[in-house]
Amino acid sequence: MNQTILAASALAVQRGKKRLIESLDFKLPRGSSLGVVGPNGVGKSSLLRILAGLDRPTSGSVKVEGTVAYLPQDVNLKSDLNVLEMVLLGRTRYLKWYQQPNSTDHAEAERWLEMMSLEHLATTSFMTLSGGQKQLVLIAQALTSECNLLILDEPSSALDLQNQEKLFAILNELQEVKSLTVIFSTHDPNHAFHFCNHLIMLGFSKHYYGSCQQIMTSQLLNEIYNVHFEEFFWNEGDLKYFVHVPTSPSQTPR
Repeated sequence: MNQTILAASALAVQRGKKRLIESLDFKLPRGSSLGVVGPNGVGKSSLLRILAGLDRPTSGSVKVEGTVAYLPQDVNLKSDLNVLEMVLLGRTRYLKWYQQPNSTDHAEAERWLEMMSLEHLATTSFMTLSGGQKQLVLIAQALTSECNLLILDEPSSALDLQNQEKLFAILNELQEVKSLTVIFSTHDPNHAFHFCNHLIMLGFSKHYYGSCQQIMTSQLLNEIYNVHFEEFFWNEGDLKYFVHVPTSPSQTPR
């Protein structure tokens, strides 16, 4: 039986006076993946912060077994550190306040820079990087921490298509080899459908949780996002993709 790494019970999330999520229950086995999808303002980021232990739920509880690394959606860091130094910050959980990173810490940071194809930027100032490069550096920082649970808020939002593929390939390998558990939010249902075992679909005043392959349908996406999705099949029906098809003439490219 797979060990549970995260359990949420009767979880409620509120922003101000507005209740966003009510009575959410789920358990995640170690080494699994959870996608969180839904339109803007339904509480995806608020939920992830609660799962990461940064905020308290309005009611209910979250129990995590293991170490957590969290990367928010908007990271407006102003730092004089270079890229390697930024990634090394991921090792601070293993250091006492008076210790400096040792050769093992440096080797781990350099390994993740290479995995993200960022090794040529090791001595470059973090502040001079593009948005996508900064996002990759911060993901490398999180992975350098050797966490058990990785929580990412829209991790691919600033990445080009090649780096999106690379990121999900790395996360998939870490799941298989290290039993890393991954939770991430996304506006691309295909990222969740093709990567995740479990899915939370958040709408206004409603939510759905279950097996990603079972509950993600074009009908539910239409309901959640209030736009039109179609399902398309590729490779003789082996692969399924969800495509947003605009219904308004003003939305259709000319």
